Amino acid sequence: MANLVEVNEFENNLPAERRLPWTYRPEAVAHHTLSLRDFVRLLERHKRMILAVIALITLPVLAYQLLSPNLYSSTSQVQVQLIDEVGINQADVSNRNEVRVTNAVRLHRSRSSAEAVVLDLDLINDPEFLHEMGESAEGGTVKMHRAINTLLDKLTVTSEPNSDLIQVTITTESPELSARIANQYPLSVSKVRTQRGAEQRGELLQSLLAERDEREEAARSASNELAAFRSEARMPFGLGANENLSYMNQIAAEAASASANSAGSSSRSAVIAGAAGLRSTAQATSAAVQQLERQQATLVAERARLGATFGSGHPDMMRVTSELASVEAALASQRADARSAAQAVADAESAQMREMARSQAAQDAARASRLQGALASVRSQAFQNNENSVRLSELERNDALANAAFASIVERIEQVRAQMQLEGVNTTVVSPAVANYDRISPAPAKMTLMAMLGSAVLAVMIALGLELADGRLRTSAHVARHFGLPTLGMLPRIEAGLSDKIGESPVIQDPHSLFAEAARSTYSEMRSLRTQRGPQSVLITSPLPNDGKSTVSLTLAAAAKVMGQSVVLVDLDLRVQGLLKEVQSNLDTPDIVDVLTGRADLAELLRDPEVKPMLDTPDGLSPDEIDSAFAQDNGRIVILSAKRAVENPAAILNAQSLRRLLTELKNHFDLLIINAPAALAVRDARAMCDFTDHTLVVSRWGRTTIEQMSATLETLSGRADGVVFDHVDYAEHARRQYGDAIQFYVAASDYYSDHHEGPPSLKDRIMRIFRKKRAEDEFAY
Repeated sequence: MANLVEVNEFENNLPAERRLPWTYRPEAVAHHTLSLRDFVRLLERHKRMILAVIALITLPVLAYQLLSPNLYSSTSQVQVQLIDEVGINQADVSNRNEVRVTNAVRLHRSRSSAEAVVLDLDLINDPEFLHEMGESAEGGTVKMHRAINTLLDKLTVTSEPNSDLIQVTITTESPELSARIANQYPLSVSKVRTQRGAEQRGELLQSLLAERDEREEAARSASNELAAFRSEARMPFGLGANENLSYMNQIAAEAASASANSAGSSSRSAVIAGAAGLRSTAQATSAAVQQLERQQATLVAERARLGATFGSGHPDMMRVTSELASVEAALASQRADARSAAQAVADAESAQMREMARSQAAQDAARASRLQGALASVRSQAFQNNENSVRLSELERNDALANAAFASIVERIEQVRAQMQLEGVNTTVVSPAVANYDRISPAPAKMTLMAMLGSAVLAVMIALGLELADGRLRTSAHVARHFGLPTLGMLPRIEAGLSDKIGESPVIQDPHSLFAEAARSTYSEMRSLRTQRGPQSVLITSPLPNDGKSTVSLTLAAAAKVMGQSVVLVDLDLRVQGLLKEVQSNLDTPDIVDVLTGRADLAELLRDPEVKPMLDTPDGLSPDEIDSAFAQDNGRIVILSAKRAVENPAAILNAQSLRRLLTELKNHFDLLIINAPAALAVRDARAMCDFTDHTLVVSRWGRTTIEQMSATLETLSGRADGVVFDHVDYAEHARRQYGDAIQFYVAASDYYSDHHEGPPSLKDRIMRIFRKKRAEDEFAY
């Protein structure tokens, strides 16, 4: 003890620049990162919860796997096709098939498709499927709904990206049943799609047919009205404008052509008549003339040959000459006949040509006359048609629109009829399912391992969540990390609580206990806050009532006494009844109310031997020894509180009287401890900070939250020099393995005289929860 006093005195003699004063600086708080060591400690801290989660998930999974029946699956491969009006699969032409495949997958998963499969296979009467459903006395609609739900539970429809194939998988307890359902599913879905599409197109076709009849009647009426108007207006050629003008130009051109043709025909007739008489018959010939000319040529040639050979007197020569003369005479006669016949033919042809020329001239003249008359008639009708052109244009437009509308509806009807036969999305089974006798479930080893890994991950995530969500302060690292303040001490929890007699404090009665060691350590840390020699004044507050600031005040007072210091404990939390008021009520001396109201004089109170019992002094001393002890102000404690709660402490507590009281007490004692009200309850603690050298904030271990401490420090305007933990469960703290000195206190238990238990069991923790309320009442002050 003497060595500790010397150490404190040595620290007090240090110059101010060598000390490390602590103040609340939120901007200096460093961010904390979770290291591997912290993660391991977190797992160790929550290992029971982690093991419980793993067991609660893994064991049921294992039991379920062991008790589950064997399951088999069969898969059919189905291709999604988009058939156009000519039967071409557009899915092969275009890669944009993802939407169609997605819609096909959704249709396979629909309840209507499942109902179609149930009806097509009559599954509600299939014994194997009824076993899958579970036997029940239900029937009708309820049974159908159960069958559909059961089938959907056993169905898995999947697809792959950039593919028009989908896989329909059925998992049942029977391989044959799964294959049968997997193969039937695409067929039933196609029937559902076709049936629905046919119904929709049928409804559309009926409406189109009705609309076609209406448009057909409208087109017929428009055509009849146009025809009637043309008949009445005598407008067979058109509008009487461009069409009639073109027609008149055509007639005029033809009339001019006919007049020119008539004049040409007349001139041509005269020319033909003159040319007919100029024809020659000198070259007229006939077949007889040509034959005689050949005989003549033959005889002339023979006479020349004979004359060259025999001479003119030869008989052959004479014969040939005679025959030649006869032939020449006959030739002359025949030529004369041929010329006469040719002349007669020429005369006949000339007469015919003259008649034909005259007839053509007369015909052209008549045609020109008729065309001139028609031109005059058309011109007259054209001027009349100009007046009717507006009405005619309107009727023709109506007729054209009615016919176009009718043609459009007819084309639409043909398209719908073609779509009902070929076009649309279709699914085709390209790889039928076969019965697979290799079971897919249960797989106890695989599923148990997966459950174990998954539950472990879940448990770790829960542990991390609990750690992150736990905003309660438990360690000095928490305080330093969040608030930049030192932790001066961590006082262990005392199950029985502190006695209302100072002499029975564990710090005094059992100086070798863990509580006494923690109290002395806290006192030494508190004394190290001094920056100059002389008495020290400390204000002790807490965020909320029942955090244990009265316990800390009494403990520090007892530690100061043990360390040979004279200490006065002033209780300024006068509104509620607490531990310090119970201590004061056991003393037959005036209380703080008497001193502040003037009913008792503090100086007389300290000097009067009759009131010395208010001071805790050793028993068996004579009055002279007591006076000597008081004169030395060594190792004594003075409690100055109220004997009962004060309803209006503001009436007696004012700044002037309180400052005078504290100054007087500080002159007589080494340490002045003020037990202030809770900082978040009333604002008194902030004002009282101005009367003391230092301010300590008491944190209830495992209950005071970061938000409460932050609000407290904000209320105190940062006037806090350190934090003291109270009611620390050392066993639980060690079990949590925060990595501080308390984690190893059990291993150093030989240094302490009290008994140290190991980490609490689950039963103890549960019982502690039920005793929490009572424990809070016991350790409130």
